[in-house]
Amino acid sequence: MNLDSLSQELDRLYEFEISEYIARCDELKKSGYRIYRNSNGIHKVVLGGQQSQSSRAQSQDQYQYANESIEPKKENIFVRAKKAISKGIQGFRSFVGFVKFLYRIYKNGKQF
Repeated sequence: MNLDSLSQELDRLYEFEISEYIARCDELKKSGYRIYRNSNGIHKVVLGGQQSQSSRAQSQDQYQYANESIEPKKENIFVRAKKAISKGIQGFRSFVGFVKFLYRIYKNGKQF
């Protein structure tokens, strides 16, 4: 099989049959291939170690290595502030609940 047909096969598997895609990627990686995928889900397959330096730099700009996860977009200030406030409120509620628990134990005279 040539590299273009492998790329097309991985594109199809990635879109329709993800479990077979994972197995096929593992199989190709064990055979010595490097698999890159861009944000659109288009793959590029190269032989490991036999790619020229300039084409390697170009492929790393456009494609991401298939095992690496894509970093999530940074949230804006309002979303981060809302999450921080929610965490603070939840922490305060937990603290109040713990204090109530300790007070009930103290009030009933129970010992640990």
